[in-house]
Amino acid sequence: MIFSKRTFIATLFATWLPLAQAQETPVKFQLDWRFEGPAALFLVPAAKGYFKAEKLNVTVDAGNGSGGTVTRVASGTYDMGFADLAALMEFHANNPDATNKPVAVMMVYNNTPASVMALKKSGIKTPADLNGKKL
Repeated sequence: MIFSKRTFIATLFATWLPLAQAQETPVKFQLDWRFEGPAALFLVPAAKGYFKAEKLNVTVDAGNGSGGTVTRVASGTYDMGFADLAALMEFHANNPDATNKPVAVMMVYNNTPASVMALKKSGIKTPADLNGKKL
C-alpha cells in the first residue's frame, strides 16, 4: 500500500489531535492555611470533578499562612494561591524589584474574618475594653 504525503499528514493529525485535546492543564494551587471551611471554595469543585470537566488537573495543597502562599506563587512553585490581601501588599512593599509579582484577581470576603479573642474571665467584651491592655 502506498501513502501519499497528504494521506500521511491527515492520518498523523487524525491520531494526534484527540490526544492533544485530551491532555489536561496542570494547575498547582496553594491554600493560605489548612483544609478548613473557607477552603471548600476550591476543594468541592476538585472533588466533584468540575476542574477535570474543564480539562484542568488541579492540585490543592494546604498552606502555612498567607505570607508563605504569596511567596510560593511569586517563586513559581505554585501557579495560583488563596491568601490574605495584606500579605500580598506586604510582599509588594518588601520586594519592589521582584520579577514575578503575584496580583489579586478576586476578593472572596467582603470583610476580613480575623478577630481579637479573649477568655471570658478577662472581662473583655468590646473593643473599648482593650484600652490599657498589653498583647
